[in-house]
Amino acid sequence: MFGYKVPWWVFAVGGAVVVGSLGITTTWSYIKTGWRGVGKAIREATPISFDLERLNNELKDIEPEIRRNLAVIAQMEVDVENLEEQIAKLEKEQNQAFAEMKKLREALGTNAQTFQFAGKEYRRFEVESDLSRRLEVYKARQAELEVKKQVLEERRRNLELAQRKLTEYRQRYDQLLVQLDSLRAQHRTLEMAKQVGSVKLDESRLGVAEQLAKEIESRIRVGQRLLEVSEMSGGGIRLEADSRSAAERFDELFGSPAGEQAAEDPGT
Repeated sequence: MFGYKVPWWVFAVGGAVVVGSLGITTTWSYIKTGWRGVGKAIREATPISFDLERLNNELKDIEPEIRRNLAVIAQMEVDVENLEEQIAKLEKEQNQAFAEMKKLREALGTNAQTFQFAGKEYRRFEVESDLSRRLEVYKARQAELEVKKQVLEERRRNLELAQRKLTEYRQRYDQLLVQLDSLRAQHRTLEMAKQVGSVKLDESRLGVAEQLAKEIESRIRVGQRLLEVSEMSGGGIRLEADSRSAAERFDELFGSPAGEQAAEDPGT
């Protein structure tokens, strides 16, 4: 019976009953709160070393992004430089065109009907026609030059903005690298402190051993004192050994038996 599978529609009906009784908003609030609780529990259960490795990996994943944006900015710098060169070249050409038109205009300011340019003779209407053509080209090129200048200003602003954003981004990235090293050092210190705190010593047994040592020392000292007292109670220092017989020592302490008998029988 343990192999029986609950049909999917049972869960669907159960979910519908819950939503119907609590309402969609309340049900979603319960789900969201429960999910946040699970997420918090997972984060709290995650070892700090694991999160440090996650942070390190995140920073490593940022490095390609920085390199890619460096390449984009480098391309923008090259585009700006190329546009600056184009504008400088166009300005030079426009200055040359203006000088040539001015020369034609000065020639038309006279009453002459023919003109000599570069060893060739031109009639007045040819010069007027050429000046008119040159004017149209000059105006078109000048309009192009103004557009290029506007584009250049826009590209310069974009380049400056991109450089500033990347600089700020790299500063934050570098700060995170420094912070990662600091966090690693702090974590190592914390782990060392935990190891010291995890050392368990039986202070009671050490106290018992210390008390036993004191008792042994006290007994030894008492024994030494008794030995000293016993030696002093022996009547002082003996200079030489007593070589008398036991009878002589007895007579010294209790008197001679012969003397006592003579005192008892004086007539004999």
